[in-house]
Amino acid sequence: MSGSGARPGVFFAAAVSPDKIGGVERFSVELARQLNQKGWNLTLCFQAPPPLLVEQFLLAPGNVSLTVMRQQSGMGLSNALEFLRLMRRYRPHVLMYHLGGVVRWWPLLGRLAGVRRSVYWDGTSRTAEAIGYRAPRRVQIVMSALSASVCGSEFVKACSDREGIVPPEKSRVIYNAAANNCTLGDGEAFRRRFGIPDGRAVVLQISWLVPEKGIDLALRAAKRVLEIRQDLQFVFCGDGANRMEYERLAEEMGIAGHVTWTGQIEDLAGSGAFRAAEIQIQCSQWQEAGCLAVTEGISAGIPIVASRIGGLPELVEDGVNGFLFDPTSEVGLADAILALAADEQLRLRMGAKGRERAAANHDLVKNVTLWVDVLLSKLSH
Repeated sequence: MSGSGARPGVFFAAAVSPDKIGGVERFSVELARQLNQKGWNLTLCFQAPPPLLVEQFLLAPGNVSLTVMRQQSGMGLSNALEFLRLMRRYRPHVLMYHLGGVVRWWPLLGRLAGVRRSVYWDGTSRTAEAIGYRAPRRVQIVMSALSASVCGSEFVKACSDREGIVPPEKSRVIYNAAANNCTLGDGEAFRRRFGIPDGRAVVLQISWLVPEKGIDLALRAAKRVLEIRQDLQFVFCGDGANRMEYERLAEEMGIAGHVTWTGQIEDLAGSGAFRAAEIQIQCSQWQEAGCLAVTEGISAGIPIVASRIGGLPELVEDGVNGFLFDPTSEVGLADAILALAADEQLRLRMGAKGRERAAANHDLVKNVTLWVDVLLSKLSH
C-alpha cells in the first residue's frame, strides 16, 4: 500500500521498535481503520521492522504502509535529510509523530514538503531534571510550524504548558486508551507457559526492566510480602538493559523462586497475562506520562497498585480501583499488595471500578475518533 496513491495520507512516525502488539500498535490499527472509513491511507514509520506476527496485525486494515527510520529523535542534518526523503516518497497530507521529543525540524520541513498539518502525540514521561525546562524563544519560533499537540494525560498537558514549546491553545488532552473488547487469552495457559506454580496468585508488572520503572523497589517490596505469605508469584513482563542485574538481585534476596521474568511477549493481551493476574503493580520512579500498561490493566479489570507520580493518579484513584503509594516506599507498596492479596471481594470491587474508568475515559475506539478529528481538522480533501 503506497502512501503516495490517489487517496490522501497520514504519516505517523512512532519512535518505537514494534516488537510486540502493544498500546502503540493497537492505537495504530484502530487509527488506520477509522481513517480508511474516511478514504485515507496511513503510513507507519517505526525505528525497526516488526516481526511477522506484529506486521500482519499492523497491515490488517488494508490501507497501511510500513517503513523504517531508525533514528527519529534529534535535529541533526542526517535526521532532516532522511525525513525529507520519506516526505518525498509518501507525500502525506498530515504528519503525526510520537516520542523522542517534540522539538524537531519536522513540522517546518514538512510544511516546505507539502504537508498541510503536523501533530505531535506527547506521551513522554518527564525526568526530574526535565520538569524545570523552559523553552527559549528560538525553540518556540522553530516549533511555531506545529499545528497541534495531543497530550496523553492532564499531567502531560500541565508539563507542556509550563515548558512553553507548544502554546497552550495548540494542545489538548486525549487520554491514552485500551482496546476494551480485545481477547485476553487463557490465564492458565500463561501460567503453564512460564512455569508459575499452582496455588500462587500472580502479581504482575509490565514494563521495561530499567531503573525508571522501579524494578529494584518492586523486588524489595516482594521480599517483605513473602516474609508474611508465600502464596504469591511476582511476574515481570518485559525486557531491558538491567534485566540481569535484577535477576541477580532477586537471587541475592532469596526470592528468585517467587519471581518470574517472561521477557518481551509479542501479544501480551492475547497471551493470557491479564487473565492470570490477581494484582498489577507499577512502580515508576520518573514522572510517568500515562502508562499504557496500567490502562490495559484497568481495562482488564485488575486492581492496580501504582506510584503516586506523574499521570498515574489519573488512572488509579486511591482506594477506588487500586492503591497509590509513595514512589520511594517499599513498605507502602508491600502493604497495598498484602491488603489486596488478603481480600478477594476488594480485588473484585476495585477491578470493576477500573473497568468503569476504562470505558469512560480510556476506550480506544472513542479516543481514536477524537484523534481523527484532530488530525483531519481544517482539511478539505
